[in-house]
Parts: sequence; structure tokens; C-alpha cells
Amino acid sequence: MQELRLAPRVAAHAPRSHGPGPTVLLIEDDPRMSRLVGEVLGEAGYHPVTIADHDQIGAAVDRWQPTCVILDGALLPSGQGRSWNDATAIRRAHPALPVVMFTGDAAALAEARAGTSRRSRAAGFAGVVGKPFAVEELLATLREAVERPHPAVAPSGGRAADDRLLAITLFPDVASPPAEEPERTAFFSTVVHELRTPLTAISTQIQLARRKVTRDPERLGTALDQALVHVARMERLIDELLDGSRIHAGALTLEIAAVDLCALVAGVIAQHEHGESAQIVFEPAAPEARVRGDPDRIAQVVDNLMSNALKYAHAGSRIDVSLTVVGAEAQLRVEDHGVGVPADEHEWIFEPYYRSSRTRSVSGTGLGLHISRLLTERQGGRLWLERSSEAGSVFALALPLAGAETTMPSAGKHEGGTG
Repeated sequence: MQELRLAPRVAAHAPRSHGPGPTVLLIEDDPRMSRLVGEVLGEAGYHPVTIADHDQIGAAVDRWQPTCVILDGALLPSGQGRSWNDATAIRRAHPALPVVMFTGDAAALAEARAGTSRRSRAAGFAGVVGKPFAVEELLATLREAVERPHPAVAPSGGRAADDRLLAITLFPDVASPPAEEPERTAFFSTVVHELRTPLTAISTQIQLARRKVTRDPERLGTALDQALVHVARMERLIDELLDGSRIHAGALTLEIAAVDLCALVAGVIAQHEHGESAQIVFEPAAPEARVRGDPDRIAQVVDNLMSNALKYAHAGSRIDVSLTVVGAEAQLRVEDHGVGVPADEHEWIFEPYYRSSRTRSVSGTGLGLHISRLLTERQGGRLWLERSSEAGSVFALALPLAGAETTMPSAGKHEGGTG
């Protein structure tokens, strides 16, 4: 896959296609979905170019001169989709360029199909495709959008009557969610978005498998394997939601025992190492560090730290993991070389549903660190961000040694420290 720079830290990807067909620009914030839809478009004879950053749409259109734009419905901090604003901006700059809405928001799909609201007329979508999508529906909608003339400029040189609405400043419609519960609205919008994305991938992979069942057995196996990967992703998301509700309701049961933390960490790391060379370097100060806690829940916390380090680190960069014994605690540190957390956001990253401004383009519910801290504290331990900058972050986990006497931290106490 070729990578071409549009602006610092933003890249467009042009997957291999099966011919020099019409260029289609796909805006999709989930990398797995980008690759999957890009493959579908490539097999259909299009030349797909994908970007994740909605702020780079204008630059990508100018550079690639696509014949159509497929626009994913990214979420604004309010929980509302930004498809309307982005589509309207495209029409302002390129009135004849068709834009297809690509979203799992049922209300947005219905509004766009009806085309009667101010913002739907201003956006002027040439077609709408819902997630999960049918491959044939996506291709038929795209083909119609590309081949059908799109209203652009009136013969007199001014804008067509339908385009007069483009001058309207966009505000939420009267039917928009009430402003008094923005956090709840944003949370549920995020949850729906996060669950629909793997569900869409599963549906698409199964459709691809069905199309290849007789012609390409190898591709059939790959499609089914990828479907299972996304099933596991959905299971993790659902588990996070359930864990969060159980912890806050006081309904989570822990089975406390003596746990060899060194062996547990090594086992979690082994689950994340899939390449020929190791990316995670584990350096325990002692061959064994026995702590007191629930082994499954400790593994969950460690897995979350490893997953975050790999997810937000620069591609191929090293992850350093150390384990030391300090006083009556075993302390685990996970250091990545990634995007880091802005200084003014350090106190917020353990809050439920919070996503750092540098990582919002990456899929997630914002519950992982929050749940991990609560699980750690329920076992008499501590979890904190030790340091972070644009060069990377260090997260620290401290658990009481087996046999050591500890008291449960008071509610709301989240101090870090080195022991």
C-alpha cells in the first residue's frame, strides 16, 4: 500500500486496484474499514484513495481530483455526525463533485434520503449507504453517483437554485438532541459508532467470502478469518461496557489469590507479539514477583496497557516494559514512543469516555483506562500516568505483594508515585 503525505502527520493511502479506473476518495477513520472498502472498490475497477482526517478533505480532493467522495460520518464532541458540514464544504469548493454518505446513523440516513431538511439540501448527497452495507448496494450507489450529472453551476454562471442554501451557516436542526445532556448523547453516539464498525466489517467480509467461495478459496479463508477478528473486537467493546456498569454498580466479583506477576506479564506480551522480531522488550528486575489480586483482572489491566502502547506508538517503535519491587509493591511500567498525552489532559485520561485530542481518530470507547484504574484500586493497587510528552508515555501499575498488608484506597484518590 502506497503512502503519500498530504500534510504533517496526515497520510492518504492508495490501495492496489485492478485497473486505472475512476478515482474514489474514501474518508474513513477506522483503518480496518478503510482497507476493506478499498479492496471492494479496487476489485470493482475503481482507484480508491483513503484518508482518516476529515480536516484534510479539501487537500485530498485538490490533489487526487476524485470522481466521487464516500464520506464516513465522523463524530463531533457533541456526539453528532459531521457529515453534513463536510459535504457542504465539498459542494462549496467543488459543486459538481458527487458525495455519498457512508454511515451507521439510521436517523442521518433517513434525513439524507428524504432530502427535505435545510442541511440535507445543503449537503446534496448523491447517494447514501448505511453500515453494515451490502457490497452490491455500495457499488450500485457509487456507479449511479459517478454516472449521473450532479447539479453544479447555473447556465448564467451563478449557482443553481438548489445551491443557494450553501450560504446558510450550519447549526443543529430543531430535531437535534437536547443540549442539557451532551455527555450522555456523545457517549451513546460513540458506543453505537464503535459497535457498528466491526459489525460492518463482519458483514462485508462474509459477503466477500460468499462472492469468492468457488473462485478463490484462499481469499474465502482470509475473509472468514477477518470476520472472526472483528467478532472478537465487538466482544471486547461489549465487555468494556459491561465491566464499567458492573464496577459502578458494585456488582463485580474478584477472586483474590497469589499471582506471579512476572509470568502473567510475559504471557500477555506473548499474545501481542506476532512479527518476526519482538517489538515489546520486557525487563523484569527479578525472576518472580508474587502479588495479591485476581489473575484474570490483572491480566485485563496489563493487556489494556499493552494494547494502548501498541495502538498509539509510532509504527514499529519499541515498547519497553519493566517490573520492579519497591517496598511492599510490585511496580510495572509500560513505555511507548508514540503521540503522547497533552499536559492539560493528564488529569482527564482516566475519566470514563474521555478520548485524548491526539487519539480520537483511533477507534475506542474511552473506557479502557477508566476500567483498568477501577479494577486496580479494587485490588488495593494504583494505576497512573507517570510521564508523557510528544516523545511518548509511561504508564505505571503498582500492586501489593502477596503477604503485604494494605488498605483499600479511598474513593477518588488517584495519586501516582514511584514508591
